Amino acid sequence: MLVAGLALAVGSAAPAFAQGDVIAERRAGFRMLGQTMEAFTQAVNQRGDTRALAPRVDQMIAFINSLPNRVPTASLTPPQPQGTNEGQTRALAAIDADRAGFATRASNAATAFAALKVAAEAGTVTADTLRTVGGTCGACHQPFRAR
Repeated sequence: MLVAGLALAVGSAAPAFAQGDVIAERRAGFRMLGQTMEAFTQAVNQRGDTRALAPRVDQMIAFINSLPNRVPTASLTPPQPQGTNEGQTRALAAIDADRAGFATRASNAATAFAALKVAAEAGTVTADTLRTVGGTCGACHQPFRAR
């Protein structure tokens, strides 16, 4: 009885998104990531203080941690051809073929964003810091996003 209740509670905690909602949420999340990284880049280039940007990194980490759940699996939606633009998405079907690799890359990005936050709070973000974070983004884009 307790196990059934726990399974029901866990099952209901997972959000169910319609295909369009997931795509819109992903696009908004990636837009937020890009805008925040651009703000960091401007601050670093102008030798500004990055401490005020540190709280924004929490949103970046939360989005990246949720990303594996924001890409429907082939069992939830009809598989799309690689590089499809249906629903304004560039997510490749390769994600379904390598869910573990996709989740690992998202985790690596979250770790890099956490390091960015520490550096931002200390006011020590450099171009190298941003390149490292950007590298974790690119590591996911190359195999899982159409150009």
